[in-house]
Amino acid sequence: MRVVIFSDIHGNAVALEAVLDHIHREAAPDAIVVAGDLVVDGPRPAEALALLRDLSGALFVMGNTDQDVLHQSGDTFDFTRSKLHADDLKWLGNLPFSQQITAAPGHDLLVVHANPRNLCDALKPDLSPVLVRPLLEGVQQEVIAFGHFHVPYIRHIDNYTLVDVASVGLPRDGVLRAVYVTLTFDGRNWQIAHHRIVFDVEAVARDYEAVGYPGAQRQAKKFLKASY
Repeated sequence: MRVVIFSDIHGNAVALEAVLDHIHREAAPDAIVVAGDLVVDGPRPAEALALLRDLSGALFVMGNTDQDVLHQSGDTFDFTRSKLHADDLKWLGNLPFSQQITAAPGHDLLVVHANPRNLCDALKPDLSPVLVRPLLEGVQQEVIAFGHFHVPYIRHIDNYTLVDVASVGLPRDGVLRAVYVTLTFDGRNWQIAHHRIVFDVEAVARDYEAVGYPGAQRQAKKFLKASY
C-alpha cells in the first residue's frame, strides 16, 4: 500500500498543480490524504480549492486556518472568503479532525493537521519529548503524519514515528520547493520519503500583486523568504 500525504497549500494553486502532476506521474498512490490549511495566505484560494475538491477519493482533515477563515475577521480572511463560494465555506467547515488508514493489523497511520490533540500546537522537530508526549496521549497508531510547521522531518519518540509532511504552498525550511510525502507499507514496515517539487516561485510572488492581495508586497516577501 502506498499513501500520499500533503498539507498546507495555503491558496498556492501553482505549487499545488506541480505537486499533483508529480503525484499522478510518479507516485501511483492507493490513497491521498490532505492535511489541512488549504486556502488562507495565498493569492489563488478558489483555484486551489477547486483542484483539491476535484481529487477523486481523496481524504481531508481540517487545518487551523480552514477553521479560522469561517470565523475570523481581518484583511487576509476577508480576501479569502471573498474568493470562495458559500458551498466552499460549508465544505471547509465540515472537514474532519483526523483520518486513519490501516495497512495491516497493528500498522495504522493517523493523519492530523498539527498534532493529535488540537489544530494549533506545533510538533517542532526539536521539541522536547517531555512536551511532545502529552500531545500524543491516547494515540494507538504507530505513525502520525501532520503538517502545520512547514518543515519536513521524520522523528521517532517511544513507539511512535512522527512525520511532518511540510508544506505545498508556503515552505519554511529555506528551500522554495513544494513538498509531499509517500508512505509505502512493504508488508512489515512503513517506508517514508519526502519529495521536493519545483514550481514557478516568481509567478506566485507576482500573483499577490496581480490579484490585489492585501499587503501584497509584504506577503510576497514573506513567501519568498521561505523561513520563519
